[in-house]
Amino acid sequence: MAGVLIRMKLAITRNSMTGGKAAWMITGGTVGLLFAAATIWLTFVDIAKPGVLGDLLACVWVMWLLGWLVGPLWGSSAVLRADHFALLPVPRRKLAVGLLGAAFVGITTAVTALAFVSLITYAAHLGVVPALIAVPAAAGELVFVVLLSRVAYALFGFVATSRLGAAVTGVLFAAMIVLAQSGWMIIVAISYSDVLSTGFSSTFSTTLRWIPSSWGVVAVDAAGHGDWLLVLGALAGLAVLSGLLLLIWAATLGTPRRARVTIRGTRHATVPTGGLFAGPTGAVFRKELRTWWRDPLRTTTATVPIAWALLTALLPLTFDAKALLPWAGPAVALFAITSAGNLYSQDGTALWQTITTGTHHADVRGRQWAYLAVFGPISIALSIGFTIWSGYAWAWPWVAATVPALLGGGAGLISYASVAAMVPGPDAHKRPDNPLERADTTGQSNLLFWIGLIPAAPALTAVLLGDRFDLPVLRWAGGPIGLATGVALAWWLGSVASRQLAATDAEMLHIMRTGRKTAAGRAAAAGGTKAEMSKRDSAIVGLCWGGGSILLFPQGLVPLVFILTGVDVKVWFLAMYLPPLWGLPVAGVSIVIGIFLYSQAIRITVRNRTTQREAAAARGRDEAAGADPEQHHEVEFVGQAN
Repeated sequence: MAGVLIRMKLAITRNSMTGGKAAWMITGGTVGLLFAAATIWLTFVDIAKPGVLGDLLACVWVMWLLGWLVGPLWGSSAVLRADHFALLPVPRRKLAVGLLGAAFVGITTAVTALAFVSLITYAAHLGVVPALIAVPAAAGELVFVVLLSRVAYALFGFVATSRLGAAVTGVLFAAMIVLAQSGWMIIVAISYSDVLSTGFSSTFSTTLRWIPSSWGVVAVDAAGHGDWLLVLGALAGLAVLSGLLLLIWAATLGTPRRARVTIRGTRHATVPTGGLFAGPTGAVFRKELRTWWRDPLRTTTATVPIAWALLTALLPLTFDAKALLPWAGPAVALFAITSAGNLYSQDGTALWQTITTGTHHADVRGRQWAYLAVFGPISIALSIGFTIWSGYAWAWPWVAATVPALLGGGAGLISYASVAAMVPGPDAHKRPDNPLERADTTGQSNLLFWIGLIPAAPALTAVLLGDRFDLPVLRWAGGPIGLATGVALAWWLGSVASRQLAATDAEMLHIMRTGRKTAAGRAAAAGGTKAEMSKRDSAIVGLCWGGGSILLFPQGLVPLVFILTGVDVKVWFLAMYLPPLWGLPVAGVSIVIGIFLYSQAIRITVRNRTTQREAAAARGRDEAAGADPEQHHEVEFVGQAN
């Protein structure tokens, strides 16, 4: 059965690698290969202190384990799900083995397998026998992380069926994101400490090696020391743990559908007749607030940005650093854009209510007001409270400029993205038992994160210039500029979104019902509203957008501003590791290359649109002249039959 499921997954993956999805898969695979290469490179670092290299490798493998836990939660449901085979008389364990075999077919598993080759290269330094032991150990670790990922996904989904469980799931999910993204802090801490010469503490090393992702390193080190009992125990432990995870996963595959949680509201609530809550917009606003409160998926959507911002700001306190505390509020406003950028897909075919009532404009505005009501107060409160806590008086103009721009810009971006870049997923009233089974918004979320920074650029520029030239008026002008920018973007993008919703509502409803466009929608795409690219062009465009974003912003504009303003923050900014005389040209070259990559992405997109439009125009001329080849062939065939 595993062979059948593997071929099925390969066929589905091959046919779904089109457009932006293919670009994001290739981009993600490329980034993963870089991390895998870095993991292997680590094993060739010359460290005099015995055991330190093994501890460092174990730390990196823990990061890979966290990545496997976070990845499926952040993405969508698996390509092959158990409910696809619910009507087939297949035993649970047999289905679990088949799905496990299919889980090993994919870019993520291939990249992880390459990274786990680092255990073999590490063992090669210890001798031939440890290298031979490393082969089954690395294979066992790969099986373990894949199974743990599937089990964690199922358990998180079970917990997330209630509001409280959904909130807990959001917090845990945010915590894993923070741990995964904060690997650079570990690198910085290690580089500035004496760990490479003195080694980790015995307590830390022992605790690290008790984590199952480190048991392969334990087996290899034990083989190097001739402790065969420990080698057998580590390998057997991996095998037993993987077997238990397989049994748990098999049990979750055949679980019957659970009764859905029904959260009822007040029966005798009065309908407002005036004020903000009256009229169509007020009705949508009230409906959205109830949805944010009652729907477990919306609860997770609201919890993740708040928990992510808090943990990101509080984690540096472990190094006694308060620099990120003032940015907790702006972080909530920024990550909310990433989290809430697919609202219409979450509601599913309930869009028919908006279509039949013709309240497109009110629907968009009501959603924007609800978004601001959910994330606005917490962003403002965290900005004020954490800035006071930090004691950094200089941060007030920066925070006052950033928060209103991000909130207003976010209200506009989430409304426009939910319409223009909607990603279909399971319908709200047909969702699987696992609320985490949702649309795959990985690419959209990553793009919105970087685009979400743009609304704050004008206000932050004013504050930066005010600091640079010591102009208090210009420095504090960032707040009004940010507020004006946020209001303008919310109004403008909301208007664009409402017009596009009115124009494409039927098409969106069909996509949410079937997962594909209507014939009219495909014809419109061919006519130029959305160019369908080849896989090669899609991959090039995705790499250009991704590479251009990295070079233009974090490797270009940010270090350029840091060098000009005298800020000494290195982190991963290449230009900051060079003397200013060389750092400025490096940042400038990065900006030029980033702009060039952006221009290439735009050029290829425009070229594809032009080609599609010319092809559509040619078809239109043929049809107008009565020279439709397919129609002519059909008439000729009918004539021959008669």
